[in-house]
Amino acid sequence: MGRTLFAMAGLLLVTGCAGLAETTRTAVIHEVKCEENLTPADLTVRVGDEVRWVNHRTLPVRIDIPGLNKDMLSCERDFSNFMGMVGETTELSAGKSVSLCFSKGMVISYNARMKSAVPGGMVIQPGTIRVIGPTQ
Repeated sequence: MGRTLFAMAGLLLVTGCAGLAETTRTAVIHEVKCEENLTPADLTVRVGDEVRWVNHRTLPVRIDIPGLNKDMLSCERDFSNFMGMVGETTELSAGKSVSLCFSKGMVISYNARMKSAVPGGMVIQPGTIRVIGPTQ
């Protein structure tokens, strides 16, 4: 039983990574800081660059990217579940980060939902990522 579970877990890990598009990563990292506001809220990156959201707050932040799917990505960290399925939403605890690399040119609109002590308990900050190809 233990060997079977170990083999299944290994297969899931390999399958989760195999579905991402083959794009060379540029080794360029763009950091979006989740503080009182998103900094920067609007970002332009190249295909293959890593966009990293970092929670500098003491309360959790949820990143919502409607329409996000694995065909758009060349890398991801903490946007997928244990089965390797990419989700549109992820939550960052205080001091944690998540990241994505995009595989083609596009414009991504997203929201950072920041838990807060303000009435309603949530501040929503919109963000935009413009991904440009190497020749643009």
